[in-house]
Amino acid sequence: MSNPNANALSAVPERLTLSSPDAFVAAIPHLLGFPPRDSVVLVGLAEDGSGQQTIRLTQRFDRPNAGLTAEQLAGLAQAATDSMAASASTSVIIAVFGDENPAQSGVLPAIGLVDQLVDALDVREVWVKDALYTNGASRWSYGCQNPACCPIEGAPIADELRTMIAAEFAGAGAAMAPSRQALVEEVAPDATSIERVAELIPAHADPADGLEGWRDVAIGQIAGLRLDPAPSPETIAAVLAGLQDIRVRDTALWELTHDSSDWANTVSGLNAALRSAPDGYVAPVATTLAIQQWTRGDGARANACLDRAAADDPNYSLASMVSTAIGRGLPPSSWTEVMQQLDRTSCRHGNSAPMPGITARRSPSMPMTASSPTLAI
Repeated sequence: MSNPNANALSAVPERLTLSSPDAFVAAIPHLLGFPPRDSVVLVGLAEDGSGQQTIRLTQRFDRPNAGLTAEQLAGLAQAATDSMAASASTSVIIAVFGDENPAQSGVLPAIGLVDQLVDALDVREVWVKDALYTNGASRWSYGCQNPACCPIEGAPIADELRTMIAAEFAGAGAAMAPSRQALVEEVAPDATSIERVAELIPAHADPADGLEGWRDVAIGQIAGLRLDPAPSPETIAAVLAGLQDIRVRDTALWELTHDSSDWANTVSGLNAALRSAPDGYVAPVATTLAIQQWTRGDGARANACLDRAAADDPNYSLASMVSTAIGRGLPPSSWTEVMQQLDRTSCRHGNSAPMPGITARRSPSMPMTASSPTLAI
């Protein structure tokens, strides 16, 4: 069982220039939040107004089976590049991760898929800045045939470069998990805690009388997580019961957006509540935690929470909206800007509509990991 407090404050460097393919490959695990294995990563770029390209969206999906037909690969490539186009990326870097050593076979892995990705991006008038393969130790280029910079034995990625980039992220407080599965385990259900909390929830359910007073108490209990990173089962039961009410949930989200003090404590408390949530109580707390992760630039952890929300309630609309926003490459500021335009009264008593205009759902046919823009290229 993973430590429920292991989900520490995640951050990214405000400005880190990646001036070489090696630096780009070394940065990808930190951009995703975990080291990818047997994966395809697309990084969408666009100019930031100063003439420098910045990352709009980082997106990962599993490498497809080798037996797919060209038509199936084309369909996969089209689905994979939809988000790149929607994020307003003007160029893309493709990176394929695997264990193979092309120096032995003379053939780069997944070359058919890479060709289809290039074609799909070309149709959308998105330029492919580079296409790379890496086995973790070295990198190869799908487009460069110059042995001076792209030797057949691969260009080694210097340990010093990896250390420098890791130090930049660590200095910003970034928390990279050892694997994608580790991210899943951070928010995995804890059967013992669930059983205990399930017994306590009925005592905290919204009452037949005095609903408005109950809502105010519930909002206060959620806000109290700032000072209580390891809440008791009684507190967790109250938080879970409160988040079932949309007025409580939206007001709590408003308060968390307007006051981010003790953010790490809040995330730790919400994480404990998510791991202790019985079926039917997961989606609201998972979505609330996902928003906290997303607004700090941690799309990988946000998606792990959203996966739990979707498994609990596929029709939970706020989770769908946030998932769509992340998948389209909207920056975390899109959430904070909308919430800043609302007042607490509208959230507390109705008429709140966060993330207007985002209604599409994440496609279940192509699970991806997406994260928000962070670096300069």
